[in-house]
Amino acid sequence: MSQTKFCPRHPKTETNLGCGRCGELVCPQCLVHSPVGVRCPDCAQVRRLPTFDVTGVTLARAIAAGAGLAIAGAVLFFFARPLLGGIPFATFILSLGIGFIIGEGISISVNRRRGKTLKYVAAGSVVSAFILIMLPAFIFGGFSIGILLQLLLPAVVATYVAINRF
Repeated sequence: MSQTKFCPRHPKTETNLGCGRCGELVCPQCLVHSPVGVRCPDCAQVRRLPTFDVTGVTLARAIAAGAGLAIAGAVLFFFARPLLGGIPFATFILSLGIGFIIGEGISISVNRRRGKTLKYVAAGSVVSAFILIMLPAFIFGGFSIGILLQLLLPAVVATYVAINRF
C-alpha cells in the first residue's frame, strides 16, 4: 500500500500531484498550470503582467487626469447642452461623450494600463463630473428630483462606457 501524502502548503489536503520541475507535492489549491505542465508556486514564479501592474505613480496620474477630465466634461456639458437643446436625447448623447472622454483620457494618461483600481478611478471621475453638472442647480435653488432622475440613467451609462475602457 502507498503511504498517504499531504501538500506542504496545505497540510490537511491529500495529494499525489508533484511539480513537474522540482517534484515537490502540490494540491489542487496551490498548483499552477503552465505550458509545460503542473508547477508549484515557487517554480511557476507567478508575476503580474506589466499591463495590469498599477503603481502609486500611475494611480496618481490616473486620478489627476480623471479630475481634470471630470471638470472639462462638466464644462463641455454646460456649453453644449443649450446648443443641442432641440435634439432628442441630447443629454444622453453628451453623457456618452463624457464617459468616453474620461475613460479614454485616463487610459492614455496611464499608457493603456488596465486594472480594477483604474476602473474605480474612471467611475469616480464620471460621478464627479455629474456632481459638478448638478452643482449649480443645487446652489442656485433649481435642483429637483426631476433633474436628478433626468441625469441618473445617462450618468450610469457614461460610467459604464468609462469603465469599459479598462
